[in-house]
Amino acid sequence: MNKQDPFLTNRSQLHANILQRPDSLSQYLPYDEFLEDSKVFVMKDGSLGAVLEVNLQPHEPMTESQILRVTKAINAWFRFPDNYVVQILYESSYISPSDPELEGLRKGQNDGHPVSSILFKEKLKAIEDSCTEHSDPVPLRRSLFLSLRYFPENRINQRKGELESLAAEFKADLRHFVYHLRNLMEGSSIHLEQLSLDDLARHLRRFFNPISFFQRDFAKVNLSIPLSDQLIYSAPTLNHRGIAREGVYTRTLTLKCPPSYSYPGGMAQFVDLDFPYKISINLSFPPPSKVKKFLATKEFLLENAMSAKARIQKGEVESVQDSLARDDRCLQMTFCIIVDGKTSEEVEDRCRQLKQIFTNQLDCELIDEDQIGLGLCLNTLPLNYTPDSDYSTRRGIRILRSDLANFIPIYDSCQPLGSATSIYLSRENSLVPFSLLGNETSNHSVVLADTGAGKSAFVIDCVLAAKRLDPEPIVFVIDKKSSYGMVSRYFDADITVFERDNDIPFSPFRGEYSDEKVAFLTRMILTAVKLTSPNFVAESEHQSAIAEAIKRAYLKKQEENRLVFENGKFVESDSYRNVCIGMVDVVATLGLLTGHVGSSEAALIRELAVKLKPFYGDGIYAQFFKEGRDDSKRSDCLFYVYDLDALDGDPVLQALMTMAVTEEIRNILNKPEHQGRTGFLVMEEFAMLGRNNPAFKDFAIDFAETMRKRGCWLITLTPRPQNYFDLEVGQAFWGVADNFIFLQMSPDNVDYIAGKSSLFDEANTEIIRSLRTKRGQYAEVFYMDKGKSRQGAFRYRQTKYDRWMSPTNAKDALISMKALKENPDKWKALQQLANSNETGCPQ
Repeated sequence: MNKQDPFLTNRSQLHANILQRPDSLSQYLPYDEFLEDSKVFVMKDGSLGAVLEVNLQPHEPMTESQILRVTKAINAWFRFPDNYVVQILYESSYISPSDPELEGLRKGQNDGHPVSSILFKEKLKAIEDSCTEHSDPVPLRRSLFLSLRYFPENRINQRKGELESLAAEFKADLRHFVYHLRNLMEGSSIHLEQLSLDDLARHLRRFFNPISFFQRDFAKVNLSIPLSDQLIYSAPTLNHRGIAREGVYTRTLTLKCPPSYSYPGGMAQFVDLDFPYKISINLSFPPPSKVKKFLATKEFLLENAMSAKARIQKGEVESVQDSLARDDRCLQMTFCIIVDGKTSEEVEDRCRQLKQIFTNQLDCELIDEDQIGLGLCLNTLPLNYTPDSDYSTRRGIRILRSDLANFIPIYDSCQPLGSATSIYLSRENSLVPFSLLGNETSNHSVVLADTGAGKSAFVIDCVLAAKRLDPEPIVFVIDKKSSYGMVSRYFDADITVFERDNDIPFSPFRGEYSDEKVAFLTRMILTAVKLTSPNFVAESEHQSAIAEAIKRAYLKKQEENRLVFENGKFVESDSYRNVCIGMVDVVATLGLLTGHVGSSEAALIRELAVKLKPFYGDGIYAQFFKEGRDDSKRSDCLFYVYDLDALDGDPVLQALMTMAVTEEIRNILNKPEHQGRTGFLVMEEFAMLGRNNPAFKDFAIDFAETMRKRGCWLITLTPRPQNYFDLEVGQAFWGVADNFIFLQMSPDNVDYIAGKSSLFDEANTEIIRSLRTKRGQYAEVFYMDKGKSRQGAFRYRQTKYDRWMSPTNAKDALISMKALKENPDKWKALQQLANSNETGCPQ
């Protein structure tokens, strides 16, 4: 006979195993009700609480005075009666692939030009992959929560009496709490946002369900059920050392004593840590009478002590008493650090890094909590701390309110810098949405960096990111040895290369004629004469003659092209309105004008015609001033590249062609089909275009101002900061700029710009000095606007597509061109290049 199962024969044991369950952790959580009108939480013990999210401050660009101002503002958080407690919870956590911010970016990744959409999609995919695999660099998000909890003298579960009386007492306690809460929020110069029930539920659910929280949706919070019962969906494993949730383990560290070094801004160094952790500071407010009694007793015991240590302690007690007499206050602080990890080795390594910071930088000791780690960890949850817990843990530290502000981790890494036309990671791995179009009125930009720091690659990335906008912006590039040759092929750009030995389709005379066009051509022709004949003095008669000659030449050419002979008869041409003239037509018309004016004026016109000989016929510059051909420009083109490198040795022609190019840009922007469309004009190495050419300087100064009104934003680049301050054209570009972008620069260049502009202070100067470009990895970028309301440093990393689409060195350019020639499908060519080499960097 088989032995029977004891559970089947022993009925009482069967009932015990079926019906009895161990106590759930949720029973020990305090959350009960939520009052929607005031956003106040009612705890199970009758206390009232509220949770506020604090607007973190980006630490890098903060000056000393700004740090002191923030530290002073924190003091207002700790002015409460002794029946209040305050919790500060600073949290650094990995961003999940299902994060709402990434989800929002995905929704817009197919907008705008398909090329830009693909590039943005690849950049976003690289970030998502690092979030999934936790591969370096892993995006982090930092947040700070301020919890305020009030313990009424008569709590709900202790009150006795009639219902009406109990309701009146509760309303009075609620008004009292809301009064202090509103004073805290309105009196803080740092923005505080009160959390709703759903906000707190999401935060707590993410703690108890760190894996499944990002993998599935959770039920909405039910107001009829205590919040404590709606938080835990995966049974955690508890032990004295900590809590394990879905394979994520915690370790709790506490301060043994206050840090020896206390200074404003010191907690900013924790932003450098690249792993998840939490810093929790739980505060209670002992009655002043109790503090006074404690200090008096300690002073009495130290009065007659003879040791040196006792004398030191007595001096410290007297110093504390002096501070309390000056309206300071003594608080009780429990300082905990919670470290998360998926393995014990990972947790140990992270704890070691934290201990090094506290030991080496703050000169204090940490306790690794092996026995009470679980309780301390749960006490870090918002609104889950009570002063009673300090009696059992014995981890409380007495601290002055004036010193406490130095220990509040209110600092963050670089914050968003505009709308997310592109997205980067800061130097501390936070997400940084970025756009050059963050300003409503002006978006001119200057870019400064040493040669080889990656400025061209970064500007290309910004311009291509802006192509995702609707309507798609027009891009114009004026360059030398253009870095845009390859990328322009993927955007079907119109490329004009100014070479003396080849036919040049470009002409200053092409485009639609208007009063502005005539005025420009008049000005350009006079400038040409002045540059080739410096001693020539232009009179008003010269200007009038040129303007009249241009108009007559155009009307004559238009009349000649009005009728064409087709099928044995003359018919009116559809294209006669779009005719173009050349310098030959202007000079010929000037000759005709001499017969209609007086002798003195005719002499001036003949003198002018002689000075124009280099620009027509067999003249040295004639090929650049021939009759233009409008069919060289497609009406649907939105990307134009003008390479002036071949003109570098001829300052006359370089200045004139630059003027002509900028005028053509104005004409393109004025086309009816481009109304309401923004644009970018990128001027690489702009100083060479205007150096020693006063005529072009005047033109560039006027152009920089007028482009703002036409919605075309200038981006000027140079490796030499002196160009922005020594040259008139550089001063004009610097003066109208609203965006200032810096990459790696030599210390001498940093010192130079810091001494020349009031935009720079000790903080952003040190940031620029610290920027680095690591070949094959990233280029560090610092951005600030003119008002310094948005500034921060981040890292630009090329994707494998970026490298081959915009190569910035000769070797990569040669490989890219070869691939395009071998494969007529440019997208297949790009994929082939990207898959053959997984790495790339700004050059």
